[in-house]
Amino acid sequence: MNAWEGWIGTSHTTSATLDPAPANRMAVTIDREPRFAVGDELPPAWHWLYFHDVVRASRLGADGHPALGETMPPVPLPRRMWAGGDLMFTAPMRLGATAARTSTFRDITEKQGRTGPLYFVTVEHDIHVDGTLALAETQTIVYREMPTGPARVSGPPAPEDAQFVETWQFDSTALFRYSALTFNGHRIHYDADYARSVEGYPNVVIHGPLLATLLIDLAVRRLGPLRSFRYRAESPLFLPDAFTINAGPEGDTTTLWAASADGRLAMSAEATGLS
Repeated sequence: MNAWEGWIGTSHTTSATLDPAPANRMAVTIDREPRFAVGDELPPAWHWLYFHDVVRASRLGADGHPALGETMPPVPLPRRMWAGGDLMFTAPMRLGATAARTSTFRDITEKQGRTGPLYFVTVEHDIHVDGTLALAETQTIVYREMPTGPARVSGPPAPEDAQFVETWQFDSTALFRYSALTFNGHRIHYDADYARSVEGYPNVVIHGPLLATLLIDLAVRRLGPLRSFRYRAESPLFLPDAFTINAGPEGDTTTLWAASADGRLAMSAEATGLS
């Protein structure tokens, strides 16, 4: 048995108080007024502000994440990124409440990609608030080899049938704030020298969860309360480039995406509303 196979099926539960302070810090990070108070509903995907891996500094890897084997299975590839996820919303999460998240490693799959071997780790998160299931989330994380030179940045072309387009442009302060809010030590998001010299990127990388948060926020503005949201990372975005978030024609399922300024697809998503 490989060292990581014993992780499949294992679970752990953590709890967090849904304090309004992180929500207000997130609001100002995306340039909104900090108006959240106890009793307000937490926006969808903002639960990522609360459940963190608390690992001693001496147990971090060179990339700033907890070393493999601490909180994630010790797969034999070092380069980590979010591949995508599914969220099913079943009850509101209200600020001030205590939430419990149970995380279960469901699958670890080795595949061969265009650039080499890949390991996909699938984790299920069930979040209960006051004993009621509020969110069922499936998260997929991919591990790959470190590049031997500049990373090849490519992706499919973004759709051209957008019914709504919104342009965003972040700076290093915004990415620093989001890293701090989510307790994400991954150096590709704030250490430009590391991002370039070690992981081969042209600059620091905009967080995948941040892009997903912007897309789900757009979905709520278009559809109202959501039943489900599914997203997939297609290619990375970097500072200081502007990018767009987009929504296609509305229907039972609405398609959304993030795109680079030159039309490269960065993240694709689908959302369904309650009605």
